[in-house]
Order: sequence, then structure tokens, then C-alpha cells
Amino acid sequence: MNKLSFAGAAAAALAAGTALAQTTPAKPAQPAKHARVMKSETRADLQASIGKMFARMDTNHDGFISKDEVDALQAKRQQRMEARAQRFDPSKIFARLDLNHDGKITVAEAEAARNQRIQAKGGQPAQAHAAGFTGLFARADTDKDGVITQAEFDAMGQQIHTRMEKAALTRGPAGHMLDTADTNKDGKVSLAEAQQLALSHFDQMDLNHDGTITPQERQQARKQLRAQHRPAQPKS
Repeated sequence: MNKLSFAGAAAAALAAGTALAQTTPAKPAQPAKHARVMKSETRADLQASIGKMFARMDTNHDGFISKDEVDALQAKRQQRMEARAQRFDPSKIFARLDLNHDGKITVAEAEAARNQRIQAKGGQPAQAHAAGFTGLFARADTDKDGVITQAEFDAMGQQIHTRMEKAALTRGPAGHMLDTADTNKDGKVSLAEAQQLALSHFDQMDLNHDGTITPQERQQARKQLRAQHRPAQPKS
């Protein structure tokens, strides 16, 4: 998941899609990314994906992504995310998930709403998404009684809303790419530099070095990355 933050992912999972169809406009790039996470990807696949992304970001079509282009993209991203945060309404989401209108949401109600959305789109539940959904429900159910009350949902919604607002102020993917991919430090990024950066990350995740990243390798690479950033435990 990209760093549109936990907010976007949590909102999507917690809302089970019943309300976010209104609160979050569909973006073609996001489903494509999630689809890639759930299947194997070759170096050629990645290069093609980076090429398409680069073409969208190179708005003046000069073969480079400049700071001005990145700043313009960042401004548009911030506007979209601020608008999304303003539209995010936990009370409306709760009302749609509370199918029997008894003032609480059960796991069955939440999953029924989620599955209805998936079926309406002609898709099948992804295992990773289902696991993430279950985890979000468990976190929202703070008293662990198997249901989410309006108060619990509102508390979770406030956390999500706060993170959405903070995410709008963070430097987006385009800015990070300019910072890290500009290897010759000329203030702009070429397609070759962008692909070099992406392929270096690819090679780190390609644990068996066969030119293909599987979902299992992604999962293992994420575990290794988390372990590297985990604070060292004090010696007893």
C-alpha cells in the first residue's frame, strides 16, 4: 500500500466500500498497484509501469520530471486529499454498515457490506485485503465484545480523519522520487534515473534473484524491512 497512509486504507476497509464510493473518487493507479501486490511481477513489468507513471508526471513532455512539475503534482495531490478528508463522514459510513439499525456493527454486517461491494464490482475478495479488514475491525472494537458501537466507530473515524489531514501535508511519491532518483543532482529526473531507482528496490525484494518478485517475496521483504527498523531491545 502506498503512503496515502493508513487513513486511506483504513477508511476503505472499515467502510467496506458502502460509503467510500461517495467519499473517495476512484483512481485508476491505486487498484493497479494493489493488483500488482497480489501477483508476481518481472523486471520488464516494473519498467513498463514506471514508464507509464513517468509519462503522466512529465507534463511538458521534455523527457524529464522537474521540481516545478513535482510541485504542481504535489499541490494537486494535497487538494485531493484535503477534499477527501472533508468528505469523510464516519456517521454516514456507520449508518450504511449497521444493516439492522440497532446502533452497532457486527463482523457479519461489516463483511456482508464489504462482500456486496466486491460483488458489485465483479471481483473476488483478496486474502490480504480480507486479513487487513479483520484487523481493522478488531482495532475499532476496543472493548473486544465482537461488535463496534457508534462511539467506537466515531473514535476510529476521528483517528482516520486526523491521519488523512496529516497525509495531505506530507511530501508525496513524486517529491520522494525527485529527492532519491536524481542521482546526478541536476534538479530533474530522467526516465533512466526513475527506472534505476525502481529496479534497485526490485532487486532487493527479488530474494532468489530470478528476475521475478512473487507475493511471498514481497511479504518476506516487508518483514525484513520492519525488522531492520524495529528499535533494538535493551539488554537485560
